[in-house]
Amino acid sequence: RSGIFFPSHKSHIDYIVLQKTIYRLGLGTPAIAAGDNLNLPVIGSILRRNGAFYIRRSFHGADHELYSAVVSAYLEGLMSRGANVKFFIEGGRSRNGKLLQPKTGMLGMMLEPILNGAVEDAYIVPVSVYYDRVMETRTYVTELLGAQKRKETVGGLVEQARALMAMEKSRYGNIHVRIAPGFSAKAYIAWHIGLQRQMSARPNFDPRTNSADCNVLLKALAYHVLEEINRVSSVTPTALVGTALLCSLGRGLCRTDLIKKVDWLRKEVVRCGGHMSRFFDFPGELTAEVVDSALGVLGSLVERTTTGVVEPVYAVAPGRHFELSYYRNMCAHVFIHQSIIACVLYRFIHLRPDVHEVKREEVMHDTRFLSRLLKYEFVFSGAAGRPVSSTIRKAPSEGEADRDEEAHGSPAPSTSSTPSPSAVASPGPTTADWGADIANTALQQNFDTALELMNSEGIIGVTEGASIIVIEPQQRTAMAGDNHAWNTHFTFLCSFVWPVIESYWIVLAGLRFVFERGFGAMDEAALRSRLQTFARTLVELGHVHHRESASEEVLRKALTTYREMGVVQWADVVDSRGERRSVLQIGPTYSGRDGLVQLARLVEEIGSFRRFGWRRHEGIDDELEDYPKHIALGAFGPTSRL
Repeated sequence: RSGIFFPSHKSHIDYIVLQKTIYRLGLGTPAIAAGDNLNLPVIGSILRRNGAFYIRRSFHGADHELYSAVVSAYLEGLMSRGANVKFFIEGGRSRNGKLLQPKTGMLGMMLEPILNGAVEDAYIVPVSVYYDRVMETRTYVTELLGAQKRKETVGGLVEQARALMAMEKSRYGNIHVRIAPGFSAKAYIAWHIGLQRQMSARPNFDPRTNSADCNVLLKALAYHVLEEINRVSSVTPTALVGTALLCSLGRGLCRTDLIKKVDWLRKEVVRCGGHMSRFFDFPGELTAEVVDSALGVLGSLVERTTTGVVEPVYAVAPGRHFELSYYRNMCAHVFIHQSIIACVLYRFIHLRPDVHEVKREEVMHDTRFLSRLLKYEFVFSGAAGRPVSSTIRKAPSEGEADRDEEAHGSPAPSTSSTPSPSAVASPGPTTADWGADIANTALQQNFDTALELMNSEGIIGVTEGASIIVIEPQQRTAMAGDNHAWNTHFTFLCSFVWPVIESYWIVLAGLRFVFERGFGAMDEAALRSRLQTFARTLVELGHVHHRESASEEVLRKALTTYREMGVVQWADVVDSRGERRSVLQIGPTYSGRDGLVQLARLVEEIGSFRRFGWRRHEGIDDELEDYPKHIALGAFGPTSRL
């Protein structure tokens, strides 16, 4: 049976890394689904001889049905003869260090022959590929700040390969490949059908006969693959050092403090269920050596001061915060559930400084709100259900499949309606994708687990019965090694979420300004360009703390989220030249005077989760003015320089 490998995608060299890894494991090297942008002269033929087959980056077009059928038939042929296959479920390389939202097109083509019985089964194998340092991070930053993605060329690839071979062996550190246990696609399908029929009020759920149900299955499986990748991913030493430097409140860190913080962070990763790199699962006394190695790999991203100081001092190099955040994001999956709760509690501490206890229901309400808002930024555990490992490791026999049908009823076309977007109450994709019961159960489990971890560390207290959460505004986290210089645990956890919250606030504040001033209609490309200019200006002026908040990718996802929430919509209009184009309009719920008041409240609510007071040491009260209005006018007004 075929093994379908789903690796994470961080770099162009993922192709080579996975082929070599699978070959050294004694397995048949897989056929690789590669974008046709890599089908270059000479290079393309070399890659093809090593297993690559090229497909379009997009299947849209006049012949999309025929093209999809040809690719599906080719994949079915590979799977029918038991060939291994590999493709990147994220679709493209991650430019921020986190897993991207999954693409389900190719996954659907691979499941189709299993659903229709043409192929008996295949084993799905998630793979995590992490690097101590990624070669392309500087390019990623320029693209996220608005530069056009450079098209791949033979010259560019040769130049990159030459630079790679000329560098010192240790400059880019190690590559960390971890393979999750494979599981049967057929068994997962049977398990998910049973789950949907039991928990989501879909007694007739059947992806074999209903295309809508098939889409639900694909999304659930895709997110399960991403969760498995996160579950086995290694946290690298460079991620520890980058996180420690970015979370520091001071100008820099002396060597002693940096070593203590990295050692504490390593222990936190393990305590919270994460994995350290095998090469650096080190005892505490070796932390100094590991830090030195990581600093050498990070190179120019870290500024070193060694002259005229008591001991070496390390700081993020000027202008390199954005690039270093890539490595901090590589461990975000370990802390994300705690981070969401920490942001909620930080907000309570700021808005109600005299209150030391909060009702659990209040925290859960705000946690649900933030999880829904940031559903495209993070992969939340269990959002599509949690299969028991033993139930999907092997395919059910024919008798087991028959008994499953008898237990849940024979399949029939689904007639149940799906919840509206306003009913969504879960992280990840909308509740309508796989049912409110499944999503809410996952949210509750993640919430309970995160609270338990925070309580065990002494960050919060939980009363008997767990109905009240005890918070202490001035409480500092107890650190191993007597490291009192570390920032409060709240701030550390919030640092994974604050940058994206600021991005979402920037987009909504910009939209509110546009709608209140009644500026002319803009198409999506123009709006995104103006939003990024607005964001970059606020960063440079100091009204926004995190440079990565101006990322084009996050601003685009925020715009998508607000469209789904009904804040904005795109309408087809005919301009003065008689050409049809799609332009921005305010959603019906937020139109008119009352609607704009509601929009202002939403801006204020999202803004209340931002980091407070960080500019006060500069004599600026960031509660007095969110942003200079003339800056917004320059970004969005009719006389904008764009």
